[in-house]
Amino acid sequence: MTDIRISWYTLTEDLGPGKRFALWVQGCKRNCKGCIAPSLRDMDGGEVMKISDLAKSIISSGADLTISGGEPYLQSEALCVLIDTVRTSRPQTGVICYTGNTYEDISSDPLTSRVDLLIDGEYIEELDDGRPMRGSSNQRLIFLTDRYDTKDLPANRQNRFIFTEKGFRMTGIPSDGAKALIDMMSNGDAYENK
Repeated sequence: MTDIRISWYTLTEDLGPGKRFALWVQGCKRNCKGCIAPSLRDMDGGEVMKISDLAKSIISSGADLTISGGEPYLQSEALCVLIDTVRTSRPQTGVICYTGNTYEDISSDPLTSRVDLLIDGEYIEELDDGRPMRGSSNQRLIFLTDRYDTKDLPANRQNRFIFTEKGFRMTGIPSDGAKALIDMMSNGDAYENK
């Protein structure tokens, strides 16, 4: 395994404690109502990147890693290689991973053993209660190691907009204000849905 299909990545402080290298992987078979990133569903979308190049970027950033998508577990093998490569150089690298699966369904997947904090469960728009670090109340924050603790996590939803030549992207879990701004700005192709 030498490649991974990603949509994009950035440095942020919106998806967990401290400086994060946030990676959005491409591909999702779910069709959650209210999905904030429907463009990430396409299994052939995004770009193919060498794992070694992506690992170098993560290592040189000095940041911990947050993986989202799309559905990370559809690229479990590639993400295992990526995390192992990063941790060979920086063993202390913390990993947070978002998934639409439940922990019970993926507990034996090799990726799960490399994750410190798992946010599991499908996004359910009607259960969006505005709490930080997750999209809806059915989603759980599962601490798989002692790397993170609830006291390390933000007290409120955090998000920011990144404007590009193609439109804009948002990092973080959207607050009500961010959702309203997305609705207002997303006429046509202005919003990249990432």
